[in-house]
Amino acid sequence: MTPYRTLVFAHLVQESALALGGNRPHEIVDLPLARDGLGRPVLRGTTLAGLFLSRARDRFESLPAVLVSPQPEKNGDPLPPSAWRFAHAHPCQDIHSAFYQHVSIDRRTGAARDDHLFDLEAIARGTVWDFQLELVPPKEPNDWALVEGMAARVLEDWSIPGGIHIGHGSRHGYGWAHLEDLRMVRLYDDHWPLWPDALEGPETGDAWVERFQASGVPILDLSAFVQQSEAFPERSQGRVTLTGTVEVGLRAEGFGAGYGVDSLSIGGHARLGLETAPLFERLVAPPQIPFSREAFDPDFTITLTPNTSGTLEPYLPGASLRGVWRAALERHLRATGGDFDPIEFLFGSTERAGALAVADGTLEGDYRLLWQQHVAIDEFTGGAYGSNKFDRLALLQGRFRWRAVVTAPTQEEAEAQADYLRRLLITLGEGHLPLGGGIWRGHGHVRWQLDHLSETEEA
Repeated sequence: MTPYRTLVFAHLVQESALALGGNRPHEIVDLPLARDGLGRPVLRGTTLAGLFLSRARDRFESLPAVLVSPQPEKNGDPLPPSAWRFAHAHPCQDIHSAFYQHVSIDRRTGAARDDHLFDLEAIARGTVWDFQLELVPPKEPNDWALVEGMAARVLEDWSIPGGIHIGHGSRHGYGWAHLEDLRMVRLYDDHWPLWPDALEGPETGDAWVERFQASGVPILDLSAFVQQSEAFPERSQGRVTLTGTVEVGLRAEGFGAGYGVDSLSIGGHARLGLETAPLFERLVAPPQIPFSREAFDPDFTITLTPNTSGTLEPYLPGASLRGVWRAALERHLRATGGDFDPIEFLFGSTERAGALAVADGTLEGDYRLLWQQHVAIDEFTGGAYGSNKFDRLALLQGRFRWRAVVTAPTQEEAEAQADYLRRLLITLGEGHLPLGGGIWRGHGHVRWQLDHLSETEEA
């Protein structure tokens, strides 16, 4: 017996900051969040539908017409709706957002390009969104197995950590997410008073599930839903996940032991104002130099991101990690006369997206900061240049975990492309792959550690 609706309720959990670009830049930020008429951040159903269909196309040989809204039979007829219908998603709790700054890097010089500084507004990682999907039976009863079965396999993919890349900049750290607490409800003819209910129906998925449970409607989890759905021929796709750490601080053992501290200066395009005040407790004070909280007002800071409680903490932007890897591989291929096709395949171009997606490096454990004083030097006199004195923060100690995913049409091709990154990190990981700014004045010679290469799956 075919249900008249199958409903999917879940929580979409952010693993990194999420940038949902609005279309009204203002004087505060270049790329603000998309918001609805009530001022709430909104993840539009059309965005979710596009991502869901894209993943389905990657996984299956072909999609039935009831999912992709084919052209109408007659000119002027409206497009038939898809059997997969997504509600707009909103956060389940109060959100914390922040402004994130970016600059385009000149690959020839490794320095910032002129007039290429911009910023965007993003929601803190750990934010949970209310996810709702409605499966509508098509006119042809035979198509219902396709509608449910394909949806079940895509939901299975989306439940894997990092299974969803959504919003602006998902290839370089933003918008990594996954689904949790998936609950499925099949509604039959005797359930028609329960759904839809435009007069008294609750708005959140959790509230709907409670109402269905109170009415005796069975609730399925993801594994039961997949088992009860039909499987269909799938196309081969290779996937390689690389994970590792970046460590900043004193070299206590191994290569470079006893040669001092590896600090990191990343970010600092603009001052964060009052947001820097909580960082005072993390400073390493020089001996015999008095420090006061009132005097702590750095001109330049490091990259910071809020957690779900709103507390700021350092992180390594995925764009920075990706950019360093690309620049190093390009230098190597340019010096050896190698083929640049792997660069375009991994990192993409203006015409196609790259096969490599890199998550932000997240902090593990404690961290310490260095407050440095600088002054510009007059090249003619050798003395201080006017009043150009400034100060900035740098990381003195910290450990960050990163993650990258390479996808390709076959597993063999994904392994071959990931091998370029593996060799790069193994060869240059001991301080020879500098990260961030100030690499010519002591910063950025960090230690890269590659955990493993072969967390793979055929999808």
